[in-house]
Amino acid sequence: MKKTNRQNGWSFVIVLIAVGMIMGTYSFVNAKSDTTENYIDVKIEEGDTLWGLSTKFKENHTFTTDAFVKWVESTNGVEAEKLQPGDTVVIPVEADKNQLASK
Repeated sequence: MKKTNRQNGWSFVIVLIAVGMIMGTYSFVNAKSDTTENYIDVKIEEGDTLWGLSTKFKENHTFTTDAFVKWVESTNGVEAEKLQPGDTVVIPVEADKNQLASK
């Protein structure tokens, strides 16, 4: 039995969708893992708040203060109100080459 052009067209679409899904998943996984790789870790000191860290590093990020706090909470799986001195969080401030070399 000979396949029609219509059947061949659907096969192409299915393969195209599958390849797109695989590439999308790969990109998402890589983007997620790289999200914090080049950012700095900050050890929380007595009196530190995420709001205060946003203000302290305002020249080094493009977030609003509220967005900064939400990003840190989401990325680190923490709640701002529950941070304790000694906790370490990743903040969305790019580490320079000297900081990366010292890690």
